[in-house]
Amino acid sequence: MRYPSDHKAEIAQRIVSIAALRFRAEGLAQVGIANLMADLGLTHGGFYAHFGSKEELVAAACGEALRQQNDRWRQLLAQAPAGEGLAAVTDAYLNIEHRDFPDSGCALAALAGELARQGAPVRGRIAGEVGQLTATLAQARAQDGKEGDALLDLALMVGCLALARLVNDADRSRQLLESARARLTDK
Repeated sequence: MRYPSDHKAEIAQRIVSIAALRFRAEGLAQVGIANLMADLGLTHGGFYAHFGSKEELVAAACGEALRQQNDRWRQLLAQAPAGEGLAAVTDAYLNIEHRDFPDSGCALAALAGELARQGAPVRGRIAGEVGQLTATLAQARAQDGKEGDALLDLALMVGCLALARLVNDADRSRQLLESARARLTDK
């Protein structure tokens, strides 16, 4: 049976999308290739038609998740009223819904510790995406006429979200998110 010319690319994209969700929800080590492929109705051996290793998939899946996050930030920035770009981005990132649904949220907040222990190809891809996220935050600051260090802004956002997920007290968790938003936007 002949498949359309874009069939292989579509399958690879499905693998990347589901892996990105599962990695953020369960962690890198907990997601096995055999189970991931079975969830997609594909064979374990079929994985290697698309990726050379799990490490290659981690780089693709986490990199894609961060690229999509940056795309959302850029859309928010484009739609925000003058002087409100950084607030739009931080409000979308530092909120209860994002805290409660790590599988569809930031790969950095969910996986930073694990990603830091990956090989150079994964860390390189993630570093490139971090650079893009940082550039978007710098653009938001510039559009709002605010000085600041965008990489430090990103670190505060990621760290705060990770801690808000860890804190057992719902009020304290919410306060962390609110305090970080206020600190970032000088409100």
